[in-house]
Amino acid sequence: MKRLVASFCLGFLLIAGVPAAWSLCLEKGQVVPDFTLEDINGTPVSLSSFRGKVVMLAFWASWCPRCMEELAFLQGLYTGHENEIVVLAVNQETQNLSPKHVAKLKEEIDTLGISFPILLDKDLDVWKSYCINALPTSVILDREGKVRFAEPNYYWASQKKIRKVLGELGVGK
Repeated sequence: MKRLVASFCLGFLLIAGVPAAWSLCLEKGQVVPDFTLEDINGTPVSLSSFRGKVVMLAFWASWCPRCMEELAFLQGLYTGHENEIVVLAVNQETQNLSPKHVAKLKEEIDTLGISFPILLDKDLDVWKSYCINALPTSVILDREGKVRFAEPNYYWASQKKIRKVLGELGVGK
């Protein structure tokens, strides 16, 4: 009986849809916590250094097919608009960050033609402070560093939503 109830509850949540807020502790209008992470080449990058610019945070892992699809989509948005938007891809593969794995990540990024920074959240500090528990997760910050969009997962409708919010912020016009 317990199994039947649990299956019903899970099915209901899947059909009804789980609100994005269940996967994040970020709310629209909130200023996000600052962070400094090393990029894939070992250079420190601070979120606060991009204040005054629209920032797209993409939380991802290379083993996640939707993550890779989203990164390719974001590269398409970024190309030609590098002065309008900052895209930071925050990798969540802390257990796999051996030099060999980082070299593999670089190859995959090169293959996709990704030109925006790839940050390594080695200790999952950003993951924890933003309450990320699904990949990919996308967050768009306005020029004041406030959340304008935060959504876990990446589906067919995500591209439209991301484009809409970026357009409202003047990116790509």
